[in-house]
Amino acid sequence: MGKLIGEMAQAGVLLGTEGCLTSSSGARVRIDGGKFAVTDGPFPETKELIAGFCLLQVKSKAEAVEWTKRFLSVVGEGESEVRQLCEVPAA
Repeated sequence: MGKLIGEMAQAGVLLGTEGCLTSSSGARVRIDGGKFAVTDGPFPETKELIAGFCLLQVKSKAEAVEWTKRFLSVVGEGESEVRQLCEVPAA
């Protein structure tokens, strides 16, 4: 993993990466009808937990997918989601 992160940094696409602590230290906050509900972890449904993130600046979604494939090859098993950030134009 360290080698891949080094390659991303060398390629100039890596902006940041972090791992997340287990869900037992987290909380989910929901609003419904103007009322908040807070549920402390751990969360039994683990198929949608976020274990970490990697922020890349690439030229296309295709390039992001290629880096993600390399990441998953290192991990061995799992799933990653590629998302684009919403950039607000400068005023």
